[in-house]
Parts: sequence; structure tokens; C-alpha cells
Amino acid sequence: MEGTAVAVCEILKYLIIHWKCETAGVSKGALLEGQLVISIEALNSKHQANTLHCVTTIAFAGSIYGGLISKKFLKEMQSILLRFSTKLNWTSEEASYSQDISGVTPFQMIFEVDEKPRTLMTDSLIIKNFLRKIVMVHPKIRFNFSVEVNGILSTEIFEAENEPTLNLSNGIALVINSQHYVRPKFGTTGLLCIRIHPVLGQPVVLFIPDDVAGMGLLGELILTPAAALCPCPRAFSNHLSRISSVSIFLYGPSGLPLILPSQEQPTTTVFKDTSYFIDWKKYHLCVVPNLDLNLDRDLVLPDVSYQVESGEGDQSLHMDPQGQTLLLILFVDFHSGFPVQQMELWGVHTLLTTHLSAILRESHGVVQDSIQAAVDQALEQHHQAAMAADTQELGAKLHKSFHEITQHRFLHHCSCEVKQQLLPEKNDAESTEDAHENSSLELLAGTSGQVENKRLKKGSLRQVVKETQAFYSARRPSASEGARHCTEPPEASLTPSGSRAGPGRSQEDALWLQEVSNLSEWLSPDP
Repeated sequence: MEGTAVAVCEILKYLIIHWKCETAGVSKGALLEGQLVISIEALNSKHQANTLHCVTTIAFAGSIYGGLISKKFLKEMQSILLRFSTKLNWTSEEASYSQDISGVTPFQMIFEVDEKPRTLMTDSLIIKNFLRKIVMVHPKIRFNFSVEVNGILSTEIFEAENEPTLNLSNGIALVINSQHYVRPKFGTTGLLCIRIHPVLGQPVVLFIPDDVAGMGLLGELILTPAAALCPCPRAFSNHLSRISSVSIFLYGPSGLPLILPSQEQPTTTVFKDTSYFIDWKKYHLCVVPNLDLNLDRDLVLPDVSYQVESGEGDQSLHMDPQGQTLLLILFVDFHSGFPVQQMELWGVHTLLTTHLSAILRESHGVVQDSIQAAVDQALEQHHQAAMAADTQELGAKLHKSFHEITQHRFLHHCSCEVKQQLLPEKNDAESTEDAHENSSLELLAGTSGQVENKRLKKGSLRQVVKETQAFYSARRPSASEGARHCTEPPEASLTPSGSRAGPGRSQEDALWLQEVSNLSEWLSPDP
């Protein structure tokens, strides 16, 4: 991890912890709201070849606590920065406040460091991803990030204030717009639902191993998992999409990312064993670690990523090569019976970033149960979507069968008398028509077997039945019409279309309506 990225991220973490502690005293559980500016100005170094002298500034924009912060806080930040071999320069305005008895000053920090051009590029990507992760749980914080290299300026704003969110405990809210987590697939620009629907697992207390328990924590570490399919299964209304990847995100107290995207870190070693917390065979999935460390993506990058290689048994999970992503977000919070102090929260973050894998191993049983339950519920949405896809296909077949049957019945009535006059005996064409009608009924009977143990969406099918019944009811003559037609010879009676019907047609109509009524009863909801 490089100097500028680490320094910026550590300052922001410490600042948000301070911000949360100050806010908790005013309004417990309130979301943080405000704007921060992070700018990096890089010029060719006068002392080293192929090196950039980088000046980084972090400041409040607008009025957050009046834009003032305690000088004690700034001194604490200076001690943190010294760990990363950076040179901290105080702002010139600080001198004018040095004699201020209020003990506060406008927050603006400036530090300098020399870096290689490629290193600065990597640092910028790391900072961008860190800002995206913060915004995902602090949607009312706005970051204005800019990098200027030898006069060439690049600016980007990170915010999610108007995004749909799911309010969680301790003053954070998870952004649930799926487009922040996965890139929209080809052909899914008009998704039926752009949200994810997280399932929260049971909060569990984490056990701290004896060899790392000497932190003197006066409270408990609580893990709460959240699982969701992304995009929402409703987005694939016409077909079933397979699960192609798993993304895991880790957040600590105050909704801060526990790790930064970089090389191997001890925080994530526990996740090398892909089945340590989740039994993937239960879902007929085989997952392997995804080693793609590409930082240059406009998405929230996961801390741990798995790729689904293949499945076992249930091939229905592999119908779409684009696939869905299973999101697993782990929130670790710190609870104490007393107001949590700023340095105490900082100590918890230090503990988790260093020993998270050991703590999760020590709590393996309860963590596995909680995560497994959340994943079970999330994947149930996937299986429900598969049932819906099958039902839609079946519904289309039934609708087509009804249409063919009713259409041929209608044509048969319209031409029945003409055929009887011209062709007194049944010919090959009529036999072909009856065979086509019978084949439609056979298709209807065949598809009815597919609906066993499925919850059909029967509304559209019932509508077809009602329309069919209404059509034949409309064909029945009224009492006055019936009296008039009785005076005419049987061969002179007219169908609604103007063709003449034979004497046995009313009995056949009654039988047909009885068939439709029976099918309507079959399609009615279960008692």
C-alpha cells in the first residue's frame, strides 16, 4: 500500500469516527451529512528524476460543525500521518488561530509526499474505491475528489443522497441501487427492478481470541450479515439467470471499510477457504477465489470475490452466461453500555484490520449459522424466480391453446351449415380440423401435468376462460329472439355471424361451455 492512499484513507476514517462521536451526542442514529474535498496536486520533482511531488489537501466544504475542529484532533492526526512517512504541513491559517482560546480551527490538512507516476495512479484508484465504499453506507456524505498532474486536472464527485437506501442500526444506511454493484448486462437497460433486496442475518457476538484480547475493550463486537442477489431476480422476468459470482464486503464500526483494495492482507485470509462459512454444495454451486485485482472500474469493488465455475445436479442455475452476483455484506459493530469514545473506536478499527480473520475463526460456528441463514433466504428468491419463469412459459402455452380452440370453434360454427349443405358427409378437411382441435386439447391436457406442485399465476388464464364464456353466452338468443326463431324452420336459424346453424348445435354449445366451466374451476385458487 502506497503513502498517499493510506494517509488519505486513514485521515478520512479518523475524521468520520470523530464526526460520528460528535453527532452521537446530538442525535443518536442520525446519518452523517456534509461535504469533504480531497485534492492532490502533483508536479515534477526538482530533486528526483521520474518522480512527482504530491501535495494533498483534505478540507470540509460548507458548514460542518461550523467548519471548525479541535486542535487536539489535528495533533492526533499528525501522529497518525507520521506512521506513513509523510511530511505534514499545517495550513497558514492555523497560525492566526494559535492564540484563540476557543481551541478550535477550520479543518484543513495538507501533507506532502514524493511518488512515482504509476504509484500515484494506483493511489488515486484506491482512494476512489474507498470513497465509493463510504458513500454506500453514508449516502448523505459528498466527496469532491480531484487530481491535478502537471496542470492536467481530473475531478470526480462521489455521492448517493438521492439513491434508495435500507436504514441499518447505528446511523448508517445501505444504498440498494444495484447499478453501484454490478454493471448493467446487455439487454437489461429497462430492468423491472433496479434495487437489491438485502436479507439481514441474525446479529451474533464475536469471540476475541486470548492472544489478541489484551485490548481492554469494554464492550462487544457484533456481526450482522446481509445477503442479496444483484440484479434483482425480477429483472429477469423472461428467463432464469444463473449465479455467476459472489462479492463480499467488510465494514467495521461507524460504517467504515475494514480493508483497502491492495495486495494480500491478513484481514481476508479466512476467506481463502471458500466453503468456510457457506456450504455451496447445498445450492449445487462450485466457487473459486477470483484473483482479478483490476481497480479501474466504476463500481464498488468487493473485498473478497468468488467466481462460480460449475454446478452440480441442478442445471437450471446455468441458463444465462451473464449471470447474477450474490452480494454478502458483513457489518461488524462495537456495542458498549457507555458512550463510546473516539480513541476507543479507533482502537477497535485497529484490532479488526489486524485480527479480523482470527476473530472470525474463533467465532466460526455462530458466524457460519448467521451467514448461511441470510444466504439461504437470498437464494430462495432465485428459486422463486425459476418457478416464475416456468409458470410464465406454461401460461403462454395455455393461452395459445385456448386461442386456437376458441378460434376453430368460432370458424366451425360460422361455416357449419354451408358445409352441411354442400358436403352432407364428413370430408377429409373437416377431419383435419377436428384433429387440429383435438391436438390443441391434448396439448392443454399435457401442459396441465406441468403445474403440479407449482403456484400458478392464474389470473390471465382465468381471463381467457371468462372471455370464452362471455363469447358463447353472447351467442345465446334472448327469450323474444328464441320465440321468433321457433317459428322458422330449424334450417333457417341464424348464428350471430349470420350463418345458419344445424339443429344439434345448441346441445354441442352447452357441452363446450361445460368443458370451459370445468377448466375454469380447475384454474380457480385452492380453497
